[in-house]
Amino acid sequence: MKNIESLNFSIEDGLLHICIDRPDKRNALTMPMFTAITEALKEADQRDDVLCIVVTGNGSAFCAGHDLKAFEEWPQQPQDPVPAFLHAITDVRKPLVIAAHGSAAGIGVTWLLHADWVVTSEDTKLKLPFIDMGIAPEAASTLLLQRAVGLPLAKRLIFGGETFSGADAYQWGLVAELSPAEDVQARAFERAKFFASKDPVILRQMKDWLHPSNEYHQRIDEEVEGINAAVERRRNASA
Repeated sequence: MKNIESLNFSIEDGLLHICIDRPDKRNALTMPMFTAITEALKEADQRDDVLCIVVTGNGSAFCAGHDLKAFEEWPQQPQDPVPAFLHAITDVRKPLVIAAHGSAAGIGVTWLLHADWVVTSEDTKLKLPFIDMGIAPEAASTLLLQRAVGLPLAKRLIFGGETFSGADAYQWGLVAELSPAEDVQARAFERAKFFASKDPVILRQMKDWLHPSNEYHQRIDEEVEGINAAVERRRNASA
């Protein structure tokens, strides 16, 4: 895997570190970034020297989600960058730790549902903005979110689109650990090193049972179809 603009990859002590490095855009993801992360996750699953994956963001925010300008490249088919990324984050079998600091929105939040351990701080601001954007949610979040927090709260977060805090996310069970803001990334690396020290076969078996990826692919495809349809409607309305 090679570093590209706005993304840095490094492997050390069994940890693959994916650093989103686009701070001027609050680490919003472009199409090349989606593709590079997809390839890195697939490669990590095949490498014996990668025992755990850590994702962080550079600057004041973890990830603002999908770059809005990149919506010009929708509709997307299954092999295209975003659907391929969504299936990849579902399929990855190595332990995945995410440090979500500052703020996160859209895919920056729904990605957390696929992590095995999320560290954030009480004052992190999180948002699922799909209702305001007029598009369907993604990453099988319509399935995973209700399983994580229950149906009434999942409806509130998806239908309401309101901002919630890291403290809320911890109370609801969406994240595993709270840390002082300045220590979020360090705590994530500590947890990743813990995973890397354990039996990888047992960890994979646990993940297969707790996160059965095959169950989520159909919902991802259905949600992508919903986004495609919404983009087409918007385009036709403005034509």
